[in-house]
Amino acid sequence: MKKNNILFLGSGNIAEAVISGLIKTDSSFKNRIYCADIKKERLSLLSKKYGIKTSTANTEFLKSSNIVFLSVKPQQIEDLLCEISGRLNKSQLVVSVAAGITTAFIEKYLGRIPVIRTMPNTPLFVSEGMVAICKGKYAGNNHQKTIQDIFKLLGKTILLKETRFDAVTAISGSGPAYLFYLAEAMQKAGIQLGFKEKEAGILAAQTLYGAGKLLINSTDSPAVLRQKVTSPGGTTEQAVKHFENRKLAEIIISAIKLAKQRSCELKR
Repeated sequence: MKKNNILFLGSGNIAEAVISGLIKTDSSFKNRIYCADIKKERLSLLSKKYGIKTSTANTEFLKSSNIVFLSVKPQQIEDLLCEISGRLNKSQLVVSVAAGITTAFIEKYLGRIPVIRTMPNTPLFVSEGMVAICKGKYAGNNHQKTIQDIFKLLGKTILLKETRFDAVTAISGSGPAYLFYLAEAMQKAGIQLGFKEKEAGILAAQTLYGAGKLLINSTDSPAVLRQKVTSPGGTTEQAVKHFENRKLAEIIISAIKLAKQRSCELKR
């Protein structure tokens, strides 16, 4: 991979996850990563934790950076684009991790600059992220591959048409929260069944982790894996029947569709 200088405009959770993952993979990245934000305390923390250069000025490292990540909140993106408009050139690559912000919206402010849009998720923190990637009007396959190579260090990637980004946001972008919600419920059930909070948490977390790893490594479908655990007349069947009677699968599907609908509503 080419030794690019990478600038993060915004220092939120996703920015830190990418910074952390890259430096864990190759410590020399810390000499080539910059981060800008208005929050001095946050920048100080990142600087001490990862040894990267930081600034409260978005434009300080702009010219010296080959790749510029737009990692502010979606509601802050327009102000940021106005600030950096006219300060980039066609040899630089802009990457957005902002939910709901289209490449066309970014290009409206930046002009004929290569833009890559991504939809990552928080398991990037443990190098197990799922990242959807698409290219804008002025980006080529080489730009897309550059960003794909970066995110492959932090998990799995998928190349999609931008029209599918609302759907992928609802499934993998928001998906970790659904699993955490399930983990919460399993932990509460464990406590009610007499386990200590920590014990119940370990039981829930390791079960979800192990099941996820089995799902990834198995050639069986989720349905087949579930059936292998569900013995006729057994304890699992009793729970699954309750899920089915309450139409849990339909609730999950409709919830994901609502998440996609909300992504469409927020899109710019």
